Amino acid sequence: MQRAARALNTVESKSAFRQDSGTTTLTQGLNRTLMTQGRRPYTFDISCQAPSAHTFTLTLTRGDAANEWDVACGDREADQFTIPAGTPFTARITPAGGQAEGIISWRLSTIGVEEVRDCTDDITGCEG
Repeated sequence: MQRAARALNTVESKSAFRQDSGTTTLTQGLNRTLMTQGRRPYTFDISCQAPSAHTFTLTLTRGDAANEWDVACGDREADQFTIPAGTPFTARITPAGGQAEGIISWRLSTIGVEEVRDCTDDITGCEG
C-alpha cells in the first residue's frame, strides 16, 4: 500500500484538495459514483501495486459518455485523469478472476484551472 500511496503522491499538485479516496483489491474491483461539485476541475488518480505484472481496464462514465484506459500495476507514477466539475461520474474496474493479488488505490481531488494539462475532460476525450 505504501508504494501505491507514493505513486499517487507523485502526481498530486500543490493546490490539490482531496475530496475522496479509497483502496480496493484487484479481486474486488471498483464500481463507485463520485460527485464533482463546485467550479474547480478534478483529477481522478489511480495506482496499482501487485506482486506480478498485471493490467486492468478502468472505465470512467458520465451520462452517455464513457472512456476506457488500461492501467498497469507497478508504475511509479499514478495514472491521472481530468474531470470537469458539475456532474457525477462513475469509475469502474471489473473484478479480476482467479487468484489475482494486488492493491488499487485511488484519489479524487480538486485542482486549480491553471493546473489542467492537455485535456479538460478525459471522459469525453480530447484527441483530434
